[in-house]
Amino acid sequence: MTMSVKNAKINIGLMIALGAGFMTGCTSVATVGSEPAKGLENTEKIFIDVNGNINGMFITMTDENNPVLLFISGGPGVPEVWLNEAYAKRYQNKIAEHFTVCWWDYLGEGLSYNPGITSEEITIERLASDAHTVAEYLRSTYKKDKIYLMAHSSGTNLGLYLAQTNSEDFHCYFGMGQDFVKSDRRYEEGYHFMKEEFEKRGDKKALKEMNKLASFSEDGEFKIKKPESIRKNWEKILLMAGCGTTREMRSDVKDIFFKQMSCKCYTSSERINYWKGKSLLGKSEYRKYSVEPDKPALIPVYFSSGHYDYTTPVTLSNELYERLEAPEKKFYTFYNSAHSPLWEENELVIEAMLEHVR
Repeated sequence: MTMSVKNAKINIGLMIALGAGFMTGCTSVATVGSEPAKGLENTEKIFIDVNGNINGMFITMTDENNPVLLFISGGPGVPEVWLNEAYAKRYQNKIAEHFTVCWWDYLGEGLSYNPGITSEEITIERLASDAHTVAEYLRSTYKKDKIYLMAHSSGTNLGLYLAQTNSEDFHCYFGMGQDFVKSDRRYEEGYHFMKEEFEKRGDKKALKEMNKLASFSEDGEFKIKKPESIRKNWEKILLMAGCGTTREMRSDVKDIFFKQMSCKCYTSSERINYWKGKSLLGKSEYRKYSVEPDKPALIPVYFSSGHYDYTTPVTLSNELYERLEAPEKKFYTFYNSAHSPLWEENELVIEAMLEHVR
């Protein structure tokens, strides 16, 4: 099916769905279409109209009585549902045994990518408005007064923003790998931790590679030697240290790109759009947003970080946690995880989440 034919069918479906919605009065959010998601058990791929744009999502449900969880991915622009397919044997994710999970591809990413979307229109305010619409859809569809909110990595910028501005839709907020401080402190915190790790292992090669990028001067000042390329090259050091996406991962190309491009839950064209969306979000206004640590949260917040996470350094996430005011808050550290505790220590993360489900 060509993209033009597919989009035409979606538009026809949208008009039919809107008409049905007006006649029944069941919900103000229209479902454009749905189909079983290949490669994922108990999962439906759904398209809905969100403020004039078609958004895609994967809904995984094992029990209609379970509470509903909205999951916001990181990147930005990197949906994560496919990890449940690609890493089912290594990192079995059992979260759908306890929640009906909405893996939402927000504006511009994955299923929601559209070449007509500009980077300028993807702002924190727009995504927050879209999140409210998606939450309204979930609440209405699954007959819940409120739902639970979870975000990962850069998605936690939107997640915490919602926790600070929206008490209508959500019970509480789970922030995994909470992002904080868009500055060189990320590299400084990582350098301290990884230097110790490399020295423990006697890995002189890795230490040398890291010192090519940054080091401390004799007077104790942290210096980045190649500011123009540090962001790109730092990922290699994180992977060498086991401080990247997972402790075991050593190659983004092998363990992220190729695995995502071979997953079944996205079609061939959707896989290509996935990476187009990542590029689009990387230039977006949302990408520039930084959390506001002194703005109180309106709902309880619960942070979880891997001890080895220096993608979004656990030390900085904890610093934000200490500053943030909330009706209730708690910080969980998972000592056998890097950046993805939900997959690396799945049962422990779920156990921690269920402490706060009512």
